[in-house]
Amino acid sequence: MHLDELMIDIGDFGWYQIVIVACFLSTKIPVAFTMLEMAFTGFIPDWWCESMPTSGLVSNGNNQTAYLVTNGNMSKHSISLNQCYDTDNATFCKRNFDMSKRTIVNEWDLVCENRWISFTITSVQMAGALVGATIVSYTGDRFGRRRTLYVVQLLHLIFLGICAASQSWHLFTAMRFGIGLSAGATIVVSFPASIEFVGKKWRALLGAYPVWAGAAPFLPLITWLFPNWRHFEIIVCIISFPICLGFFIVPESIRWLTVKGKLKEAAAVACKIARKNKKTEPNTDILELVAEDERRINKTYSSYTHLDLFRDKRMALITLRIWYSWFTSAVCYWCLILGVQNMSGNFYLNFFLVSIVEIPASLLVLLFVNRKRFGRRWSTAMANMGVALGAFGAIIASLTAPPEHKAYYVSICAMISKFCTTCGWSCMSPFTAELYPTVIRNLGYGCAGTVSRIGGVFASQVISLAVKGGYVPYVIICILMAIDTCSVLTLPETRGEALEDTLSTEKKFNLPLSEYKEVLQPVKEPEKQNFNV
Repeated sequence: MHLDELMIDIGDFGWYQIVIVACFLSTKIPVAFTMLEMAFTGFIPDWWCESMPTSGLVSNGNNQTAYLVTNGNMSKHSISLNQCYDTDNATFCKRNFDMSKRTIVNEWDLVCENRWISFTITSVQMAGALVGATIVSYTGDRFGRRRTLYVVQLLHLIFLGICAASQSWHLFTAMRFGIGLSAGATIVVSFPASIEFVGKKWRALLGAYPVWAGAAPFLPLITWLFPNWRHFEIIVCIISFPICLGFFIVPESIRWLTVKGKLKEAAAVACKIARKNKKTEPNTDILELVAEDERRINKTYSSYTHLDLFRDKRMALITLRIWYSWFTSAVCYWCLILGVQNMSGNFYLNFFLVSIVEIPASLLVLLFVNRKRFGRRWSTAMANMGVALGAFGAIIASLTAPPEHKAYYVSICAMISKFCTTCGWSCMSPFTAELYPTVIRNLGYGCAGTVSRIGGVFASQVISLAVKGGYVPYVIICILMAIDTCSVLTLPETRGEALEDTLSTEKKFNLPLSEYKEVLQPVKEPEKQNFNV
């Protein structure tokens, strides 16, 4: 039983569904800012010692001459920028920071012996996103999409406000965990909630719609205009508040209400959408059929858990492949984002360029993901291969390019990898949601989001390997994506297929090459019995 026929009757993707989807997806805007902001908030500005210790130098820094302004007069100090000294001599070094950017680094002196704190805060935020994705993968299916989404959005707003008022890095770190938790939860529940309101031909559009990509380029612009991390937090709070009011506009998912047996509410929502779209009142008898199908299953399975993602061998293999793809995409994405400050040139311009490539990447996906020749599977695989090739080019450039051109070539290859990473993830989002039925869709999508947060934590450690050689992170990206390309090609195609609502309906997706052999086995005719005595 499918509800896609009902979606067509009430207006496949009418103006009211556009409003609903806009409310759901707009929750990603403040989340994009807060998840990406550590690239700015944790930025290490230039600093120097006002008084130099006589011994204990442990790193050479940039060997540049620093100028200090004292009482309006410029005085030259023959010292080196950004040098650290051992703990015994640290008390002799009174550090002065370039205050043109107010980050947590110059706010709380997070360099040298305290430098680990900034990296740890980033990892803590990613860990919070992991926890949030895990929790909401259950609550979204248990308590509903709408209620869950706007509760975590409200929490996100509260954590941001407290973060802006933090007077110590300890409180700031705790709030980053909360921000990560609510952000990870928002990412997980917003997309499945959106696609459950539209017809099958519009699902890929929502996956490729550049909400995150459209918000990301504004981050360097805002931080350039307001180069104080506290002001940035306040601005995101202001953006978040009207988005939270969407709770009073959007209804609960018809699909979720139906599989939970709330047929009167589901029928009321369907009629409301049809009325808003100026359609005739739909026949809602199919709601009872889907609900009855779900009740029959619930006689055996009273509730759905993470174990249902591994209910049989085929579902288990699909889940594991999805997890690996989300993990590798997250590692690549965050390595390329967090590595911006290691790129040569202007920080704001580099961040803008790395972010802006996501918009054409998301739009390009629309040209391929719905085409019969490519579909979800091949579009994702081609994008992943592009990431691997871009990373391979960065490796070659790092090892062989002339020093005067090396940074330029590596940056171009990094942009190519970032472009293709966005393409792949934009394809994988609808692909993942379509592979799971409604009863476990939020659970499956949430678990994939959880795994991607593990990838984010891993990425922050991969970036630290750049001190051993700038090419090392690209080696890891290249290997991970080459494997993922092969893995994605073994997933079943979902383009043009109706969304499943229960686990009882056998999925009839286009199978990958690896599964054709089993399906195409000829059926043996029964042996003829000889009744002659």
